[in-house]
Amino acid sequence: MRTIALVILIIAIVATLLFVHHQPSGSITVFGNGRQLVTRTTPIYIAARGRDVCVTRPEFDQTLTATSTTHDEIPARVRFGYTVPQMIPAGWGDSDWCGSLRRRIERTVSQASSGIPASEYLDQRRAAGDRIARALEDDLRTSGVQAGSVSVRIDLPPGFDRLRPVPEVASRAKRARPVIFIGLDGADWELLRGYMSAGVMPNLKRLVDNGMSGDLQTEEPPLSPIVWTTMMTGVSPLEHQILDFTRFNPSTHDKEPITSDERRAPAIWNMLDYAGKEAAVFGLWATYAAEPVHGINVSDRLFTFLYSESERPPGVVYPPGRQRWADLQESAAEREIGEDRLREYLPGLTHIEYTDLAKIENPYSDPRAALRRILINTEVYHRLSLDYLRSRAQLPDLTIVYFEGTDTIGHVFAPFAPLKQPSISQADYDRYSGVPEKYFRYIDTIIGDYLKFDAAIVIASDHGFHWHEGRPAISSTATATAAKWHRKYGIYVVSGAPATSPAPEGIRDICRLLRQLTGTPDADYSRYFQRAASPPAISKRAAGEDLAKLRALGYIGSNESTRSAAPTADTKTAGAYNNEGLILRNAHRVDEAIAAFERAMAIDPHYASPMWNLSETLFEAHRDLDRADSLLIAAMQNGLNDAARDVIVRSIAYQRSGRADRSLELLEQAVAAKPGDPELHIFRGRYRLDRHDCSGALDDFRAAEASNNPLAFASAGLAQMCLGDSAGAQESFARAHELDPTLQLPR
Repeated sequence: MRTIALVILIIAIVATLLFVHHQPSGSITVFGNGRQLVTRTTPIYIAARGRDVCVTRPEFDQTLTATSTTHDEIPARVRFGYTVPQMIPAGWGDSDWCGSLRRRIERTVSQASSGIPASEYLDQRRAAGDRIARALEDDLRTSGVQAGSVSVRIDLPPGFDRLRPVPEVASRAKRARPVIFIGLDGADWELLRGYMSAGVMPNLKRLVDNGMSGDLQTEEPPLSPIVWTTMMTGVSPLEHQILDFTRFNPSTHDKEPITSDERRAPAIWNMLDYAGKEAAVFGLWATYAAEPVHGINVSDRLFTFLYSESERPPGVVYPPGRQRWADLQESAAEREIGEDRLREYLPGLTHIEYTDLAKIENPYSDPRAALRRILINTEVYHRLSLDYLRSRAQLPDLTIVYFEGTDTIGHVFAPFAPLKQPSISQADYDRYSGVPEKYFRYIDTIIGDYLKFDAAIVIASDHGFHWHEGRPAISSTATATAAKWHRKYGIYVVSGAPATSPAPEGIRDICRLLRQLTGTPDADYSRYFQRAASPPAISKRAAGEDLAKLRALGYIGSNESTRSAAPTADTKTAGAYNNEGLILRNAHRVDEAIAAFERAMAIDPHYASPMWNLSETLFEAHRDLDRADSLLIAAMQNGLNDAARDVIVRSIAYQRSGRADRSLELLEQAVAAKPGDPELHIFRGRYRLDRHDCSGALDDFRAAEASNNPLAFASAGLAQMCLGDSAGAQESFARAHELDPTLQLPR
């Protein structure tokens, strides 16, 4: 009997565990079997038959996404109480009740809100919410769902008030075919025409064959934030004021990457806002924090090109509700560029080598690690833009997708490209010479993805790049020399659009072109422009990481200060004032240029570039030559690249203009400042020899011989002949001939 009782007890316990359940007070459990629904509302209940189960509350309270006539995504908090029906209503799908209800509400809110213009959300926010609520209430009643107290509260995203169209602009806007603009940083016809001819880039060739294309002249200095902002605003950097890669934070005075609130002129996406049109922007320089747009704006700070950030800054994406989506797309891109994908470019890559690449902090120290980050960077913005465009029933008026990889692939791999340079080892040439072609084949595939949309296509680059003959024999990634790999002509292509006149010649013309193609009227948009809101504060650690990235990419010098020597409310860096001075000098505004260089040196007293630029400006203007020369020497002492050459050039200019004493004085100062420089010693020695100071000349040539420069030994032989030492001269000539058999020597 005990055994039977124990078995019965066990069966009862099991049955209780299987069929008797407890739920929190106020909750309901809904069982679904096909379209039938059974509800349990008591704290303890007997489970019903059914495979689809969800636990919920008898009220709906969730924030969903409303839209507008310009496809703005607007948070809408939806609340109502309801009674679960006995059947899932027709047309609601066969999922569980909770999923069916949410999807139905999402669809109804989206449909009901899509006909509401942005101005109504701004001016009649409550009425807009009530309008959506009435549509939702009608849909629930028609579906047979008993619901009460339906309410919809609209929560406008930050900055949405900036999206109000300007009537005098919007009234003149015209309907036009959607435009997709593809920015290929550093793309150059010297390379791309060869790839098109070889069949590597058939999609680009198709665009060129069926549209118009040509060279696009860049502006000086050709630095990415400056040039791309010039392209997108259509005005001089002196007007838009994005003049450097960095700025000083207005509160902490610490240096940080350049931000969108520094821009003083409207960009093309602002112009479309004023015209009541839509834009989608992905990855452009100087767009963080992301400005509000009718559409989407994914700023340049979404993806960290070099490292994994310790903390992602807020405000990376607009509207903010898209942040989660952007994060998921970025993660998917990182998974996509895995070991197999990288091995397509580097067949000899081992598994151990691959796993070590992700640990390298500065990919520029290893071309393989750099390639991995370039591919991820490219895939992130490719994936984001495609997913967004494919989700739309109608394309935005203008989509802008920027790819930095077409420039960085050059800075890393152009030194290895055919034809082989003497400085490149055969092993490295064999390993890396094929990478550029494979990467641009990938870019062409990306271009093909955008060709699948019904849109006009515009492609442009900010400058060109030296890929073939004439490649510099200098670093392509170092701050002082990276820009020397750039050519002054980039590219443009326009396809699938009405003929425009005139054709673009320089980068500023692209903004005009995009306005024409999108039906956005010409206007004085500066009248309506409001600077972007300042981005949220980021930690000092995060700012330090960002600066380290810029140094590793060669965008800022390793010796540049991270804090102003003269902190003020001014956010412009020494680099910004230096670049401003260059632009002013090119515009023949000499006095303003001098003032800008002076300001740069006040901010960073050890910054060599403004010293040199001010020195050259004074010299060319024939002003204060003593200071011009002292600044040149100071620039040399602070690490100016090619400083010895600049001293020699100026010394020759002094000599030719009849100021031999000033020429020699400059040389004396330069040698004293940099006594180990063989070029300076050789030049001064030649100068002394011309003045018949044979002994002094020989001293200079002897000082230069440590560099094993054949000219030093040949020159020493001339000085020895001047002193009557024929035997010594022959020994020096012999050594020079040994070092360079092609050198022409006296007999």
